[in-house]
Amino acid sequence: MKKIYKRFTRLAFRFDGADNSTGFEKHPFHLDYESGVYREDELVKLIRGALPHFALTPDEYQRLKNDDDIDEMYRTAFKRISEAKKNKKGDYGELLLFLILKSFYKNERFVTKVKLRSSTKEQIKGFDCAHFVVPESGDVEIWLGEVKFYKSFSGAVSDVLDEIQEHVDGSYLKAEFSILAPNIEYNKDVVVPDKLVEFLDGSISLDKANIVVPALVTYDCVELSKHKQCCETFSIAFKKHFEERFKTIDKRSLVLPANIKVFFILLPLQDVTRIKDSLERMEELYR
Repeated sequence: MKKIYKRFTRLAFRFDGADNSTGFEKHPFHLDYESGVYREDELVKLIRGALPHFALTPDEYQRLKNDDDIDEMYRTAFKRISEAKKNKKGDYGELLLFLILKSFYKNERFVTKVKLRSSTKEQIKGFDCAHFVVPESGDVEIWLGEVKFYKSFSGAVSDVLDEIQEHVDGSYLKAEFSILAPNIEYNKDVVVPDKLVEFLDGSISLDKANIVVPALVTYDCVELSKHKQCCETFSIAFKKHFEERFKTIDKRSLVLPANIKVFFILLPLQDVTRIKDSLERMEELYR
């Protein structure tokens, strides 16, 4: 396990105390505290540290690492980040989802989606990530993620569900697969299953593909400033907090094919705007 992912599991934690028995499956997360401060500054540092892993293909990363050209590694990675205004830019949310999936769900990426767009003026088209998992059953799962790196919880939930409903349409998925298929990344560290390739190139019916859509939602949460550490008081407060958010999610519905599963990943933050400002200042150093 790369150190960056191990560090992330020391910063972020899954909260398992809330009732998640109805509606959509929900996976709530939170950060740790240090000296009474919610560790968002450390999150910014980890996002920066993970950027080359997110924005470069494994071959590109290895070549620059072998050349000991770390500066060029970061310049190349930052050049792939959208030049859109911070409130319109989805890249860092997609990077955060990448970190979560790699650290907690043992996913492997098979396409670096940020590399596919033709201009940094554009946002990433289609799903926000292309990963896979081979569970113990041996039947490959294709993980196609969605992200809303927002301040507003209700706005994030509404927008992400609208996008998911659009993206799970059969014709949309086929178009997505046709783009992903020729861009599969083969490297010595990850074995891409033949069956995954056959789903993407249309050899096997789309109806037989096991597709998982993790939907990451961030949002501003004033409750976080009322605590100084992750203790029993924190657990009691956030059990209630997450259960209230679960109710908001479960008021909505999706029409899904039988072979597609959606689950929500919730990450409350103290100040999403401040995090985005910090990332944008960092980005300007490499432009």
